[in-house]
Amino acid sequence: MRDKVVSAEQAVALIADGDVVGLQAGPTQCAPMVLVREIIRARRRDLSLVCLSGGLPVDWLAAAGCLARCTFAAITMEHFGLCQRFRRGVEAGAIAVEELSETALYARLGAASRGLPFLPTRGLIGTDLLNVGNDALAVIPDPFGGPPVVACRALPLDVALLHAHRADRAGNVAIEPSLRLPTLTTMPRAARRVVVSVERVVGTDELRKAPDRTILPGFAVDAVVEAPHGAHPTSLFPSYDYDAGFFESWVSAAGDDDACRAFLDRYVHGPGTHEEYLALVGGVERLAAR
Repeated sequence: MRDKVVSAEQAVALIADGDVVGLQAGPTQCAPMVLVREIIRARRRDLSLVCLSGGLPVDWLAAAGCLARCTFAAITMEHFGLCQRFRRGVEAGAIAVEELSETALYARLGAASRGLPFLPTRGLIGTDLLNVGNDALAVIPDPFGGPPVVACRALPLDVALLHAHRADRAGNVAIEPSLRLPTLTTMPRAARRVVVSVERVVGTDELRKAPDRTILPGFAVDAVVEAPHGAHPTSLFPSYDYDAGFFESWVSAAGDDDACRAFLDRYVHGPGTHEEYLALVGGVERLAAR
């Protein structure tokens, strides 16, 4: 059995400049932030990011100059407002965008995971998303005589990044049953390499006590990074909530170039380890109380 537990730095070495990177992240939920910080520190460039609904991690990657392109269904921080650095990058022409409906993005990832050239959906029929020059979408007739469908071209990923509750050293990944997010399994299956950060590395026997909670087998995972509170400041249900104060601090800083740089210097470039980052944001005791 190959031991797949590595440092965040070693895991991010699997990502090359120009890669297509799938990021499991909600606007305020379940993002592999320990890996996002390491990508920024490693100064990766020209990444094509794919996410269903991205928020703060997308804004950080945009602010750090890591992104050349983003394919998404939504980019928002919900009630905390817009992703200001991402928006500036798009408006300046530094970040190309491809907006899809949720069903279309799942179809594209699903086709890649199955080795198919495309999968169909009707979710885009009647929308303007078909009229913005997206060459990954094509309206085709139903060969069985029904209404037209939209063929969604496969979207293979170079690397998929996600955060979960636990894994063993062989790379078997498990979650709590309340965290059933489709992208936790769809993105890895569409990717050539898979990197997972987890709250805890546990023994295989512990995973076997609840086999239904294992969502990824070890042979499908390339690297595991142990990082308690590794999704901070986003949430990991039901373990901890998002850090509202931290989100508000970022939103306040993101609108100003100097304040933005100072924020990233303090919270991304400054801490030498994940433990130092946790101490900087208030320590495990404060985070555990959320």
